[in-house]
Amino acid sequence: MISYIIKILKGSWSLLVGMKVTLKYFLFEKAVTVRYPYEKRKVAPIWRGTLRQLCDDKGEEICDGCQICSRVCPVQCISMEVFKDPADNKRKTSSYTVDFGRCMYCGLCVESCPKKCLVHTTDYAFVSFDREGLVLGKDKLVKR
Repeated sequence: MISYIIKILKGSWSLLVGMKVTLKYFLFEKAVTVRYPYEKRKVAPIWRGTLRQLCDDKGEEICDGCQICSRVCPVQCISMEVFKDPADNKRKTSSYTVDFGRCMYCGLCVESCPKKCLVHTTDYAFVSFDREGLVLGKDKLVKR
């Protein structure tokens, strides 16, 4: 009978210790919950989100169509078509698409770009209901 009472007292004591920890965090600590659609967490500057192509001060593309980014991509998710502009005899891209459904966000394309026109954004809410929505063309990738 005494061992039964001792077990009840030990169980009650461990319950009180656990509740003390819970009440301490509940009453005195700042909440860490983020209500996602209304509040967004800050991500680290080195976060690898979606790709963007940068433009110069005049609003023209920096990319000259060297195709290094598409060659270095391990999953071949970057494709582009290049033409030579007869006006200034320079290479330019007519189309530039990235399939983010295949992209593994490794950052090799950003590191290998000689013009430094590709960057990873800190956007982490890039979703789509179908696979075609994950393929972005030049119109959505170029950040003017």
